Amino acid sequence: MNKKQEEYLKVANDLVFQRIFGKVGNERITKSFLEKILGIKIKKISLDRNKRMIGKGLYDKIGRIDVKAEINDGTKVIIEMQYARLDCMPERLLYYWSEAYVQDLKRKQGYEDLDKTIAILISKENLRITKGIEGYHTKWSIREEEHLDTKFTDKLEIHVIELNKFKEGGKERPEDDWIRFIKAEGAEDMARIKSREKVLKEAQEELHMLLSDPEKSEIYEQRIIDLRDKISYGRSERMYGMEDGMVKGEKIGLAKGKEEKQKQVILNLHKMEMKTEDIAKVVELSKEEVERIIATFYP
Repeated sequence: MNKKQEEYLKVANDLVFQRIFGKVGNERITKSFLEKILGIKIKKISLDRNKRMIGKGLYDKIGRIDVKAEINDGTKVIIEMQYARLDCMPERLLYYWSEAYVQDLKRKQGYEDLDKTIAILISKENLRITKGIEGYHTKWSIREEEHLDTKFTDKLEIHVIELNKFKEGGKERPEDDWIRFIKAEGAEDMARIKSREKVLKEAQEELHMLLSDPEKSEIYEQRIIDLRDKISYGRSERMYGMEDGMVKGEKIGLAKGKEEKQKQVILNLHKMEMKTEDIAKVVELSKEEVERIIATFYP
């Protein structure tokens, strides 16, 4: 296997993750994975082809969830695979959860008709909110501050899985083999997974089929470049100590940059879902000029 193929063997690449867990036809794979993560028996599952969530206004954020599923009695499950470091990830996940929660509510329905919605975040990097928590899998809900056994609602459930916290030799969890599969950095890591889980072997076969599809190569290569860009932004944040450093770190080079470089920065930040007015501050242009450049590439 050549170096290029090794890059694509990373299931944590969100495009690869989507094809394995979000593709209609792979329900057995997603069902087995969710049963281990959620600790429940899933009798029925369906995968949603349309993962795009569109805001109501022209400048509302447009999100695309990696995996959307419906299980058992109508419970909705969304999965977000995040490879690069994003400090706003908790807020972003909550936004995705809220959109999925209300998405199917019809005008004549009452709030009690809303279905339980579960959000699962799989993050390569550790989150700041879990600092001090050793376990790689945490489960979140809304509870009364002095009565932790009392939930505000059962319709919100969030799971956070931090791949970098997964360590071999600890107490085994039911989902460990699936985490090894997602965390694998190359063919050697994948070969070391000796699971009795038959469906996990199906997932590995799906991955190898995906690797043999040359038409997808260019897409994955560009995605890897985008992910590296995001990681670089995160490193700039740590280097210069800026709260918004993932984006603002780029500002350091703008003074010397040429027009084409400036356009590329604008488009990169737009793809990272940064607000237009914030992009304008970073590149030191008017909001109208930034919108014009974005419209040129995204008419």
